Amino acid sequence: MEIKYPFKPKTNKFLTPGQFWAIPLQNEKFACGRVIQVTKSYMASPTKTFLAGLMDWVGDAPPKSEDIAEKKTLIQGVAHIKAIHETGLQEMIIGYRPLEIDFIEPDYFRSQTGYQPEYCKLMKGLVELRPITKSEWELYPTLGAWGTDYIRQFAEIKLLR
Repeated sequence: MEIKYPFKPKTNKFLTPGQFWAIPLQNEKFACGRVIQVTKSYMASPTKTFLAGLMDWVGDAPPKSEDIAEKKTLIQGVAHIKAIHETGLQEMIIGYRPLEIDFIEPDYFRSQTGYQPEYCKLMKGLVELRPITKSEWELYPTLGAWGTDYIRQFAEIKLLR
């Protein structure tokens, strides 16, 4: 099925890694959120959540595909579809750019804060890979679930310094 942009997602069914949305900031500039991964196997709300990323980009107008070329993510985390609705310009996904051409992949995470080898997993995005080692646990951040406005707040702090 071909997706026409812009569109307002109601579930993660039509989200595709690489899609992006404009995040209006308080200084009238824009940040860019990106869909990094969608999987129904890990998430607590399997039809409403996805792995999101905040791009290392800020502009005077909503992002276009060429604007975010070769940009990396500043942070990745689990977001609810409402994050697009509440932070996105007109609540819409506005475009698509394949992650592969910018060498973007899901980040590595640990599954929990406390190191318990029998429970803690090494994850690549939302996918559990295997039990985590102590050295990996010390190296990677815990996979976090974001509040709906977290991506905008993080952008305000990191991109508007």
